[in-house]
Amino acid sequence: MPEINDEQARRGLGRFMKRAEREAKEPGRLRKLAGTAGEKMREHGEQIGEIRHDLPVLLRVMRAYARGDYRKIPWRSLVTIVAGVLYFISPIDLIPDFIPVIGYVDDAAVISLVLRGVRGDLEAFEKWEAKPRLNLLGR
Repeated sequence: MPEINDEQARRGLGRFMKRAEREAKEPGRLRKLAGTAGEKMREHGEQIGEIRHDLPVLLRVMRAYARGDYRKIPWRSLVTIVAGVLYFISPIDLIPDFIPVIGYVDDAAVISLVLRGVRGDLEAFEKWEAKPRLNLLGR
């Protein structure tokens, strides 16, 4: 099975950074992107391996940011998360997803790189998420 190193994952992720900056500015696009990634994750759960456990937190951050509920994440971290999710949903990447067994190896490498890069910000988000909040707006 092919291995994807960090440098290859960085290059793959880098291809999506400019688009991620545009997407992150548009709440509707962020929500749609998170929805598309969630669908792909559910459809291909067995094929995507361990990232199926980590990807949901990335999608929750994106949704919370899009709603305006959580804005404490640094812009660069949000853009990196969005770029990783864009990479994940792209069918044409380093190893095309339609190739059986190995099609998601590169996706896992890129998502792992993203997770390592924003780990502290994700931990802060999860702490925020776990805190009970007054629900004055009915959301």
